[in-house]
Amino acid sequence: MKLSTSAGFWLLAVLLLAATSFSQDQTVKYFKVGDTLQLSPQPVSEQIYSVVWKYGKNLLAEWVKDQIPLTYYSRFKGRTTVNTGTGVLEIRDMTAADTRLYSVEINNQVQSQVYQIVEIEAVPQPEVKVTPLLCNSTSESCKLVCDGVINKAGPVEYFWKKDDGEWEQSGKKMEILNNEETACENFLLQDEEPESPAAPPFSEGPEMEQAAD
Repeated sequence: MKLSTSAGFWLLAVLLLAATSFSQDQTVKYFKVGDTLQLSPQPVSEQIYSVVWKYGKNLLAEWVKDQIPLTYYSRFKGRTTVNTGTGVLEIRDMTAADTRLYSVEINNQVQSQVYQIVEIEAVPQPEVKVTPLLCNSTSESCKLVCDGVINKAGPVEYFWKKDDGEWEQSGKKMEILNNEETACENFLLQDEEPESPAAPPFSEGPEMEQAAD
């Protein structure tokens, strides 16, 4: 009886080890509709002779040297390219339906790296509000608050700029103290995407208000 219990324990231990020996490393990648997505597999030491990409449990692309020509499946036909030398996957004209978990198998080995692909919307031009509303040159301090609908824009970071200075990462709010150190004429706000528009500048004057374009 003791032998049977001991054998059962070790069998359970082996099964648990087998279940945890292959863990997936998930990377989240974001795209906007119409973008081109590129996914790169982990490097391998030997020459690549087979590549299989999947989205969810479905085949996306498949190639086996001298056996299966490079084949694209389903809606990915005509807008997908796989580099058989590197295994890199490129999908053009991304759509909302392409949101899924992507995985790759190189040389008959499923890689631990997987990719969660998530659609986001373009970040709108930010809007800056000032508090208190009667903020002016006699106020001890004022706050600039970045406002806008960004719930579908993915992770967003905020960058503020004073006059001709450098962009500095900060939070959604910027506090301005009425002293010589923070004195400036304009404040600019920009989100995390370098190509996205910045908010029109705010100027300091008798009453802090949005500067004209």
